[in-house]
Amino acid sequence: MYGLLRRIARRCPTHDRASYTRTSALERELGMEPSPAPDSVADAFSDPDLIDCGNSWCQHRR
Repeated sequence: MYGLLRRIARRCPTHDRASYTRTSALERELGMEPSPAPDSVADAFSDPDLIDCGNSWCQHRR
């Protein structure tokens, strides 16, 4: 059911998730102290823009 609702709303669980690198860059830009990095190295350096989610309906699909 949630998959159908995401597709109707054109939401993608891969591309709607904030990446740590983007979040920390935004925090530095706003003058805030960057939040601590996640425990997982993959989560800390993953970039959703480089991932092809495979969803034909995704607005950010490459």
